[in-house]
Amino acid sequence: MTLAPAGQRLLAGLIDTFGLMVLSCIAFLVPLLGFGLVLPLWGVMAVMLGWSVVPLAFLQQTLGMRALGLELAREDGHPVDLANVLFRELVGRGLFPAAYLLTLGFGLVARALGVMAFVVPSGFALLAAVGCLALFIAAMLGALWGLTRADGRGLADLVTKSFVVVAPARPPPDDPEERLERARTRRAVVARIIAFDALLLLGVVGAPWLLTQRVPGETRVQKTERLKREGLEKKFAASPADEALASELAAALNRAGLRDEASAVVERHRKAVEARERGREKGLREQLAQRPDEERTAALLIELLEDQGRLDDAITVYRQWLGAAPPPSRRAGFGHWLGVRGRHDEAIAELTRALDEDPLVPMGHTMLGIVLERADRLDEARTQLRYASVLDPDDEDARDALERVVATVGPLSKQQEAALTKTVSRWTTDAGR
Repeated sequence: MTLAPAGQRLLAGLIDTFGLMVLSCIAFLVPLLGFGLVLPLWGVMAVMLGWSVVPLAFLQQTLGMRALGLELAREDGHPVDLANVLFRELVGRGLFPAAYLLTLGFGLVARALGVMAFVVPSGFALLAAVGCLALFIAAMLGALWGLTRADGRGLADLVTKSFVVVAPARPPPDDPEERLERARTRRAVVARIIAFDALLLLGVVGAPWLLTQRVPGETRVQKTERLKREGLEKKFAASPADEALASELAAALNRAGLRDEASAVVERHRKAVEARERGREKGLREQLAQRPDEERTAALLIELLEDQGRLDDAITVYRQWLGAAPPPSRRAGFGHWLGVRGRHDEAIAELTRALDEDPLVPMGHTMLGIVLERADRLDEARTQLRYASVLDPDDEDARDALERVVATVGPLSKQQEAALTKTVSRWTTDAGR
């Protein structure tokens, strides 16, 4: 056997890739335009089986390889068995992940054109999409690695112990009758492959045709809409907490005048989300009970409770995480968090206590001043914001808030300024003690 040069292999691969892309588009568009329905993954996989897997397993060649005079063979020149060809093409060369990714691409395009119901992957489907992308990239890297090897064998060939060689992989027999028998066998195999590909084509077109046979009295548009709804209903049944899926299904049901069913979908989605969030809350609470000082867990639980409108519960969790004697900086952060959420009295109490413990808490006076301003306690706000601007002249938040307050109640008196400056000097001299 003579190993095929890298240039010939690359050109054969480009020819096969072009053929696969064209046929995949045809397998997608013909059922869609002809019947208003498509089974994209089935169609793309059928193309890949008919173009690559079956010809390689039984003829040792794809059309691209035949055009360049190449064959796929074992080390002894005989054909690679079907199992290894399946692994080589679908996994090693990335045809299966490519089929999945093409399916997603077709679905997105069809959805953008308004001719197909398609839901962007989420949950397990999103993980599958990411996994297929990783497999496809790995397959491409494995193929490129082969270009750096002296024998030109990529990772797929190494794993399946296959070789791409200049045809014929095995020399023709010397006996004329044996050569004639080999030619007859090859013609029979070609005929069977053509029949198999014809069946695949029939399945690609026939399955959508069967699925689109209309109920008497139903228009084609109504049939298409019904099939879209049925597809969405199956996906929704598997993922009722998916917001995008629930919204799209409810909209489709409303368009069909099925308002009770649409309301039922919305209600089922709500209950599914609540159940999911209850499970998530339970898990976070268990984690926090085991590790009470874990900041990320506490933050996730507080965010979850706040998103549900359970602010009192979120405050309780926050206080539990702070503990009985938190550092002044953490207490100040808690006070700021309360102030942002409109709990002004509690925020002022926490910030005041933090500053009593450490008057130099970063941004402490700024946060207290802003909360006091929101609570309409402007004189106190002016003092705190003036403290902040003296401690940090570059504090833009304090400066902007102070300008607003002074515009309403006026500046501090000279006596107040002098006392304030003296206090700040004492803080900075003894670090707040």
